Amino acid sequence: MGTLIAEVAALGLAIAFTSPVSVVTVILLLSMSNGRRRALSFVAGWLIAIAVIGVLTVTVLQGQNFSSRQTDPSRVASALEVLLGCLLLVGSTVAYRRRKGSTHSAPAWLDRLDRMHWSFAIGVGSLMLTYSLCVVAVAEILKANITSLDAGVAFVVFALASITTIAAPIVVAIAAPERSEETLARWKLWLIGNSRTIVLVMLMVIGAILIARGTYSLTA
Repeated sequence: MGTLIAEVAALGLAIAFTSPVSVVTVILLLSMSNGRRRALSFVAGWLIAIAVIGVLTVTVLQGQNFSSRQTDPSRVASALEVLLGCLLLVGSTVAYRRRKGSTHSAPAWLDRLDRMHWSFAIGVGSLMLTYSLCVVAVAEILKANITSLDAGVAFVVFALASITTIAAPIVVAIAAPERSEETLARWKLWLIGNSRTIVLVMLMVIGAILIARGTYSLTA
């Protein structure tokens, strides 16, 4: 169980650090009317999406035997890891080679959020979750062949790790409201200028790790 917790926590952090656009989104939401409510709704939508995945995993797939590498479900899960790893590695490598110079403006669609009801941020948060890495976390939890309670704990750890970066601006805004505007403005500028490179490099690393892990499970 300890190994699984470490693995899902690492996957959660991988989501957190490959989501700079999500962090920028939270920063912009904080600057809008009902800013904290919008930002918290975004995080809530993110967590709700993970909770739905967790419930479906525990109730629908938990009965399958994924623990043995020789079983069909386990081999499918390992093959899925390899496939996702290849997609991430190839896609991010191609995008990295074609990337242009850094940009200093946030995506235009983010400005429209200020004209929408604050609750719309729930849907935005659920859509911006990195689902490919969620699938990998599901595969790891299923292969561990643990109880439903332990699987639920693993999903909670995964979810909390995944929000470390998107929750940071909210913590800053609450802990130091008098300095938060300047601090978050610096964060936003840096993230906008470097987000593409950060994401692509992280995805290349994650893709290579998934390929190695999945291949080992299939050939062992």
